[in-house]
Amino acid sequence: MSGKEKVKINKFGGSCLSDATSFAKTLSIMRQFAGTPSVAVLSAFKGVTDQLIELAKLALEDLPAAEAFCARLESFHADIARQMIKDGESLKDALDFISFRFNKLLGAARDVYKGGLPPHLQDYIVSFGERLSTYLFTCFLRSSGVEAEYLSGEAVITTNAEFGNAMPIMDKTQGKIDGSVLPVLRRGAVAVITGYYAETEDHLTTTLGRGGSDFTATIIANVLAERYDPEVLFWKDVDGLLSANPKIEPSARLIEDISYDEAKELAYFGSKVLHPICLRMTMDKGIPVQIRNFNKDLDAAYTRISKARQEVGAIVKSIACVESCEMITLQGAAMVSLPGIAARLFTIMARERINIMFISQASSENNITFVVNQQDGPLAVKALFEDADFGKAWFDISREATSLVAVVGHGMAYKHGVAGKVFTALGDAGANVRAIAQGSSELNISFLVGPKDLKSAIHALHQEFIIAPAP
Repeated sequence: MSGKEKVKINKFGGSCLSDATSFAKTLSIMRQFAGTPSVAVLSAFKGVTDQLIELAKLALEDLPAAEAFCARLESFHADIARQMIKDGESLKDALDFISFRFNKLLGAARDVYKGGLPPHLQDYIVSFGERLSTYLFTCFLRSSGVEAEYLSGEAVITTNAEFGNAMPIMDKTQGKIDGSVLPVLRRGAVAVITGYYAETEDHLTTTLGRGGSDFTATIIANVLAERYDPEVLFWKDVDGLLSANPKIEPSARLIEDISYDEAKELAYFGSKVLHPICLRMTMDKGIPVQIRNFNKDLDAAYTRISKARQEVGAIVKSIACVESCEMITLQGAAMVSLPGIAARLFTIMARERINIMFISQASSENNITFVVNQQDGPLAVKALFEDADFGKAWFDISREATSLVAVVGHGMAYKHGVAGKVFTALGDAGANVRAIAQGSSELNISFLVGPKDLKSAIHALHQEFIIAPAP
């Protein structure tokens, strides 16, 4: 026991705030933690971020169309406010805020039309989804008798200037949270905080990339852990982390207990439930995480993520995959005599802002296979062909569609024969393995198969390790 006071950080996605029923559900969740310091972090209403991106692009070419688009989006938010906020004073507050914010948004659209769309202005425009949803939710809580205070992302988190995918500057963020969030918690109010966006030290709006609102929640938890005993609850439209992608493997099961490391592997290898960077924030301070299905009863089973390494039944927790990616192979006898091949390869990909998801190299050093996202495949090959060394005739560069599969679980560590069982199961299923990689931690075994073999590969492994694990 830490001896610190507990604090609950509830993160609500856009689908949690779609109608009267869902708003009532969020209210019941917040009320169940009455008496415990509580934070709510919100995403934009469902679909709004995509609409704001569309608005920014539209403003580049057609200002009247962008203004009309903006008016429709304003009406959408005003309709939500009128449906959900019954107290007259709170409703007026919400509608005034909507009007004020859309005047700002119109101004930004006009700036785009006049001067283009630099990254910081795009981030500013897309931040309006969270600004609006969070303020309306704050007014809803107040109208329902819950003391709540709205806090904008700029008041809570400072980041670097990597627009679109910013990272927090933790010491600056600590100071902001001490000055903004702590006073709200100490007086017993709910701190209702915008997810997804923050600001630079120069006060330009930044966004936190994919899963940005989830990231906001875990950044706040990480900082609050200095004074509180935090727990993060992610309310989503899925049950939690599963033993396989249910669209590929219908018998996929809920994983009720999983370690940070295992959860990060699943996030990295295709699970879109949480981004791995979120888990880094909680893992650093040992902060427990829950992933709960917002659409189910509060007593329904869910996933708990903690530092505990639990081997429950099977030695494998999940069969993760990235369905569509690109396998690029660089080979040639000249590689043997050219030092630093892998380093040069990584440098080229970093320069092009391409993430390498998987790499495998033959011991003869005349072949490197690596995997990138499907959309990055053509750019990666082009960059290699244009390189002064790799583009020469004595190197062969090929690209083809592939699927990446990862068998994940702490139970595999130091157990003999796991890899043998994996590849025996794949062989029996007729799935051809193109390349293999395994980390020294033995937390996962990763390999490539052709897209046509993906379903049979996952089914065979799920049957072997999850449904009917060997004793």
